[in-house]
Amino acid sequence: MSVGAALELLLRLIHSRAMKLAALPEDERDIHYDLIRRSCCEAAEHIGQNPDKAAITANDMVEFVRALVGIIEVGCGSGQGPNTDRPPPARHFGSRENGMTRV
Repeated sequence: MSVGAALELLLRLIHSRAMKLAALPEDERDIHYDLIRRSCCEAAEHIGQNPDKAAITANDMVEFVRALVGIIEVGCGSGQGPNTDRPPPARHFGSRENGMTRV
């Protein structure tokens, strides 16, 4: 798998998780953020990051997911989670339409 394909898959997975989290009440999200943190930390250590750097990477990932959840809530207008009546807009990561180039 190419780096670009792996990144695109990762971003789709993160988006999916953020959509699910946005549908939950705020007081039920922390356990999910902790699971994301642990998974990311283990993955970072598995690819060779030292434990301190892996913890930083994992915390950054959780903050990124939290930000996405916030964006999803604002985009829904109500702050009550995603609108499940329609699918999310298609994203074209790395396409020429948004000025990015493929990796």
